[in-house]
Amino acid sequence: MRAQSSLKKQPSKFPRHVNRSRPYHDASMSSSNGVSPDMTLINELWEAIERSPPGIRARQLLLEQWINAGWLDAAEDTARELLRLDPSNADALHFLQSHRKDQKEPVPINNNRNDQKPPVSCKSPYHGPVKELSVTTRPEDRADMERQLADGYETIRSRAEMLLRETRLLLELQQQENVPIPAESHIQELKALSEGRISTVVSVRPPRSARAVARAMEADRDSSLAIVVDDLAGVVRWLRSTTDQDKDSMRETLTKRVRALNAALPDDDLQRYPSMALMHVEHEELARTYVNDETMYGDKIEDIPRANFWASEDGYAWDMSELAAALASNSGVMRNPLSRQLFSQDDVRAIVQHPLGNRLAPLQMEQSELSQGIRPATMDKLDELAAVLLADMTDDQVTSRHAIDDFLTHVATLPEAEQKAIDKLRVPATDSHTGQAFDCTIGEAVRDAQANKICLHKTGDLIGQAARYLRNLPKQQ
Repeated sequence: MRAQSSLKKQPSKFPRHVNRSRPYHDASMSSSNGVSPDMTLINELWEAIERSPPGIRARQLLLEQWINAGWLDAAEDTARELLRLDPSNADALHFLQSHRKDQKEPVPINNNRNDQKPPVSCKSPYHGPVKELSVTTRPEDRADMERQLADGYETIRSRAEMLLRETRLLLELQQQENVPIPAESHIQELKALSEGRISTVVSVRPPRSARAVARAMEADRDSSLAIVVDDLAGVVRWLRSTTDQDKDSMRETLTKRVRALNAALPDDDLQRYPSMALMHVEHEELARTYVNDETMYGDKIEDIPRANFWASEDGYAWDMSELAAALASNSGVMRNPLSRQLFSQDDVRAIVQHPLGNRLAPLQMEQSELSQGIRPATMDKLDELAAVLLADMTDDQVTSRHAIDDFLTHVATLPEAEQKAIDKLRVPATDSHTGQAFDCTIGEAVRDAQANKICLHKTGDLIGQAARYLRNLPKQQ
């Protein structure tokens, strides 16, 4: 209801400079008068469309915003979507007819050159005045132009790499001297140029409609993540060029964009990509800070390539190749190697779905099978052993020693599968006094207590938690 009530109040914020007798024809020139769209209203329109589909009235207001700002590509996407939902919509029909009429301009003929196409008139609200581009068809001319383009492309990349190195060195010196550091958005632009993503820096266009991005993802599922990352990064660049929003406001806008994309996507397999893309855009475009400032191997977080980068819900950034190796060495137990706390269920799901972490899925399955292999009678034995170890306050601890021997004798009589489960199962348990996570199996803890390698009370703490954990597990059918 909040979005609907705001829509009733907000239309007065639309610019009214457009000639209402021919609104769509005159709107093609509105980019030259410096009119910017009302971002607050646009965010509310997106939210209203998401909450109350199909949102015909909200889409009409969105169409008017794009037209008044002169962003005709976005207006065309919105108009086409309106016609798909409401084929008789007069506003959308009027705009598309006028837009096509404006695009069909006569092309001047050059009679002086027969081997060359006439100059192409490039009229765009994004690039200022009309430019004449001479497009040649002669093979030698085209080869020369392609060679010049390739050389210029490499020159831009090499200069950007040099500037990026020098800028980072300068920032390090400023940090050492406690000199205030300005905004670092230009670093992301230099990084994009050095990686060859030149169009993302030099061309700022309004975002496509969520439906258009969803269609592109459906058409090329293998590139879905790259498509939505480029879309969200484009939203950030567009916001920077049209508004003075801070990072928190941009993040809120991106979150709404992610919700709109999820609403437009048809299935769960594609719906996981927008949130993943938001994680990458926060890292690459918004320079998000994390709990750790370097990887487990000592590399800088900003140097992690996109294919390896992953951020967990607890605020840590990871190189997935390093994280997967650390988790595999711990028998696949999903515990944060730095904080020693267990990852959330959503994080565990993201880890095993990542291309570099999917090898951990069998280890996860093995741990699940092990937990199902311990019978209730053995859980009773664990409870009895924990009670004795926690209650024993004697100096010689003879009672605890006898209880440990009895438990190990009982384990020796169990089936091989259950013995394996006790030896290899790692349960989510923490020291009740220090809060430090236990990092050993049930069998390892009992044998370490027998050999005086670990405090008996600490062993009782772990075993008691293990018994409770096993009893609370849902039984598989």
